[in-house]
Amino acid sequence: MYDFVILHGSFGSPFENWFPWIYQELTKQGYKVLVPQMPCGEEQNYHNWSKVLNSYIHLINNHTSFICHSLSPAFIINYLIENSINVNKLIFVAPFYQKLGNEEFDKVNSSFILNKDISSVKELSNSITCFISDTDPYVPNSASQNFANAIGANVIMVKNAGHFNAEAGYTKFELLLNFI
Repeated sequence: MYDFVILHGSFGSPFENWFPWIYQELTKQGYKVLVPQMPCGEEQNYHNWSKVLNSYIHLINNHTSFICHSLSPAFIINYLIENSINVNKLIFVAPFYQKLGNEEFDKVNSSFILNKDISSVKELSNSITCFISDTDPYVPNSASQNFANAIGANVIMVKNAGHFNAEAGYTKFELLLNFI
């Protein structure tokens, strides 16, 4: 069984930003961690991401925590609700659940933004926390706040964190590790 599943966002990779670092830190502590490559580009859609996670579903249970960046929080809440899966914690970094006004991203992200009530995800997790930056160039602060409010998440506001990616200096994420 996995203790942690880390999911990247749009056009992402498990080998970028702080993902390799947090993987290494958690495995050093004895945790079992999964960081799958999710389909990107024209293959990036809710159905294809679900197929990837379906191959690991037998290794996910109510002791598993998800750490999700950018688009992946929208994916995982839909996936958990659709499959009635209980998990330990949901930790979301730069989350959103709406169009962002960027045509390239909105096009590939649209299949993840379903018109349904997402608030029921709080019944499937022991806790939900959102890390939100006040300077995110891709996800407006209001979009992350709206998402957190909709799912009843605790919010940790981080100053000058950009999109919590390498571009913003996030090849390590000490605050997240300390939170875990």
